Amino acid sequence: MYKVMLIDDDVPMLKVLQQMIDWEAHSLQIVGSTYSSAKALLMFEEVQPDIVITDIGLPQKNGIELADCFTRMKPEVRIIFLTCHEDFHYAQQAVKLKVDDYLIKDQLTEEQLEKSLAKSVHLLKSKIGLISHGETGYNSQLFRQNLLQRVIGGAPPETTLAYAAQIGISWTYPWFMLGTVSIHFSSFDKRYKQSEYPLILYAIYNIALELSETCEGITPFLEQKNIVILYNYRVNLAQNASLHFHDYLQRLCSECSHLLKIQPGIIAVTEKMELQAIGQIHRQIVQDKCEFYASADYTVLDTLQIASPRFQPAPQGFLDSYIPQMERAVIKKDLEAIRGTLQEIARTAKVMSIHPGDFARDLSFMLRGIELMFTSLMFDEDLFVYLVQTRTLEDTMELVERKLVQITGSKQQVTGASPQEPKLQLIQQYIDQHLGDNITSIDMARYLFLDPSYFSRYFKRMTGLTFTDYVHQHKMKVATKMLKISSQNLESLAVGLGYSDRTYFSKVFKKYVGTTPSEYKSKHSVR
Repeated sequence: MYKVMLIDDDVPMLKVLQQMIDWEAHSLQIVGSTYSSAKALLMFEEVQPDIVITDIGLPQKNGIELADCFTRMKPEVRIIFLTCHEDFHYAQQAVKLKVDDYLIKDQLTEEQLEKSLAKSVHLLKSKIGLISHGETGYNSQLFRQNLLQRVIGGAPPETTLAYAAQIGISWTYPWFMLGTVSIHFSSFDKRYKQSEYPLILYAIYNIALELSETCEGITPFLEQKNIVILYNYRVNLAQNASLHFHDYLQRLCSECSHLLKIQPGIIAVTEKMELQAIGQIHRQIVQDKCEFYASADYTVLDTLQIASPRFQPAPQGFLDSYIPQMERAVIKKDLEAIRGTLQEIARTAKVMSIHPGDFARDLSFMLRGIELMFTSLMFDEDLFVYLVQTRTLEDTMELVERKLVQITGSKQQVTGASPQEPKLQLIQQYIDQHLGDNITSIDMARYLFLDPSYFSRYFKRMTGLTFTDYVHQHKMKVATKMLKISSQNLESLAVGLGYSDRTYFSKVFKKYVGTTPSEYKSKHSVR
């Protein structure tokens, strides 16, 4: 009997998997299931499963990171990934994680699950591990990351080159070029969710690896937010090394566009560098966003281009003069005026060389203010995360334009409201959009950019309730409505409202409603 562990932050999905097939009939036993990646690590160590079925888009540690942890703890474990994304087949073509299968939740059938499990069982019987040290030796992603850290950290070149040789990477020439590959979020956001960013970045890394097999001297590395490419070469009059490097990077971009439907951003440092110089240049590129006001693909011919500070702090109220005209454009639903104002903002930022971090901050405040004033609809927070991470002005402005066009399309101007009401409305919207989460006053304060202590006093003064009581009370109102009209069981209802424990949900329900959920449902079901 092989042991199986299930991981998905969607608790009802765990139940679907448990009920979908007769596990014992396939010589399988579910030995654990959890919605938490943190609990999954402890559970894995305790039950030592043979097969793990895990969602990719988990909070905290995602499925890819969990799979990496599991294979280190037990190299022979089999992994099956779940995803809910309809466009996952794009990434599936590029990702080579050596997992046994990728299953799309909405399309999952009994036959597909049985087929995937049968494949895992067969591989277990064949004793083929996810990490075959005999096959890959030291030349794995883990050791490549270690090598990159040595390069960036400025380790002695002799020891770095010796370590590279140990893991199968031969850097025999004296000179290097450096490239970084990031993702344009305006293209990523059209197809993928923020939780899938690590997966798509891993897919790009695998494309880069595959292309490097036919390009001598090129070594890709995977970082948390981008891909690093090192090109080891010698000066040769018969071969243009810079052209060779650019050709590789362009092929990488083309493959990413074809397979993943996204647009990468490229920085290429083609000035010849010695190994010990790479770390400083890498840090300047990644941290300073030197390409922000340049074109999408940025080539550094001379490292002096990025050696000195390029940006200026944003003056206080930098965007204040643009907000009224943007508000008028939104009121009139004038898309041309919106785009024109954004173009003015972009030109001003470029002329003044505003620091990208300051620019993202001020744009975010402008968007939140306009959103609060003109609409009762809250938009995905992913956009504000992306604005902080964008590396080019073009990418930033495309994201902002999309946001404003979206707001214009759903504009609902608030009239006759007191100054406090929009903020209460914003709080209510946040709660409604996070019914399945355990929201605290600290979460809400951070969302509103307020001090937690001030927010607690402000909220109590405004509503007469503590924030915790308000959230519980609101969720219990939703629960009473659902108990009247829905046939879902109490466990599912509790989870949907952010209560992972049914007993605790019943206790809270009785406190605010005066009866247990079962009694309430029984009473209101009889007509």
